[in-house]
Amino acid sequence: MTDDDHDPNVWIHETLDRPPLRIDDHTDAPALAAELRERLEALLAAHMLEPTPDGWRDLALALAAKHEPAFQIETPVDRESLGGRPAGWSRFVNRSRMKSAMRAGLNQKQAAQQIHRETPDVSASTAQNAMSGAKRIPDQMARWQYERILDRAFHAAAKALSRK
Repeated sequence: MTDDDHDPNVWIHETLDRPPLRIDDHTDAPALAAELRERLEALLAAHMLEPTPDGWRDLALALAAKHEPAFQIETPVDRESLGGRPAGWSRFVNRSRMKSAMRAGLNQKQAAQQIHRETPDVSASTAQNAMSGAKRIPDQMARWQYERILDRAFHAAAKALSRK
């Protein structure tokens, strides 16, 4: 059994991973509409939105923030980057797992070995190294507070523009 067997949202990923729509002179509009309906439903679900006027507005705002350069933000995290590879999730996750195992009573070496047994892709030394060096959260997580500010501002601007 894979992780996908337990993920109730696997249909979202499968739908949004479909290849581009192929359209030619013989394309049937109703059949295309049915396919687009499935893809739009998955897109809304991926953003945890409903097909309501507010949901469509929120989807438009999310897509604008992600894809339109005029709506993208530059945060202090982006400006103060130390250069090099961005801080990703693996070190953060390994450090969290190490701390959890150590709170349960294991020493650092035992915790690292346990993590390696549970996740063979993570060596014991990699798990143990996650506890050394500067504690750094993933860049993506550090941007969240600024993305929330953008989200609130987006909604305020959209509400001011809306005609009821």
